[in-house]
Amino acid sequence: MVAAPPAAAAAMRRGFLVPEIRPLDQYDGARARSAASLAWAIATGYGGAGNVPEELRDPFYTDQYEQEHIKPPVTRLLVASDIYCRAWRHALGPPEPPAAPPADNGALLALLTRRGLPPIFQDAPVREADLQHKPIKMGAHLALIDSLMVAFVTEATRGLGPPPGAPPGPNSWEQKILCWLDTVNRKLQERTEREGTPRPAAPPDGPAAPPSMRCPTRWYWKLVPHAIAFCLKESGNKPPVIRYRKDKAPPRQSPCFPPVLGMKDLASGGALAAAIHYYCPQALRLE
Repeated sequence: MVAAPPAAAAAMRRGFLVPEIRPLDQYDGARARSAASLAWAIATGYGGAGNVPEELRDPFYTDQYEQEHIKPPVTRLLVASDIYCRAWRHALGPPEPPAAPPADNGALLALLTRRGLPPIFQDAPVREADLQHKPIKMGAHLALIDSLMVAFVTEATRGLGPPPGAPPGPNSWEQKILCWLDTVNRKLQERTEREGTPRPAAPPDGPAAPPSMRCPTRWYWKLVPHAIAFCLKESGNKPPVIRYRKDKAPPRQSPCFPPVLGMKDLASGGALAAAIHYYCPQALRLE
């Protein structure tokens, strides 16, 4: 793979750091949920977002009447019996013996039911016929994707201990994630407070500050004698009144990392962005 040139890489970083944010009155929660769920299922089924074919990366298209629909290739992929089974194998690996990896949606639904995660759509368990129905029953597919996500996050958080006061068991994954995100936010807040503590000023007879610590606007002080001489010449050697001020940089606002106590604290996306920055600071900067 050929690396992108620096200008293109910088443009991609800017696009990632400053995404387009729709106003709340224009935000479609149902559409966002469908897009995120389909993107996760397809990317997991293909073993990573980079392996997804181009025509499947955006599941929606807009017709001539400005109405959004699911692309036909995506519909055919969902109705087929292998995309969800592949997502299971890539995300969770083979099940414990003697169980075998699911070969079709019926086996996958049975496996999820044995784990206590049956997909529910319209107050009834999802059947294999619901997943093969045409026109597509998107609610049934989203329920199956939700169960797959819960199975994945349950497995991923198995090694995390339950937070204080949370009941142990496989259903404590939500409290585990909230506690983990809260810990990350607290560590970032403590680091920010340490870095933002003002350093004590050096004594008058102490060593000079290194060049990196000197005021970046002090260079124009050297122009003051020349300015005085020019003003004296222009004013007939009368002592002029010269006023100048030193530019002050605006105070830098320290980022704030509020505590994460419930799912509502994840609504703004700030806690999730902080977690990404904590583990991948080059991918998502605080600025």
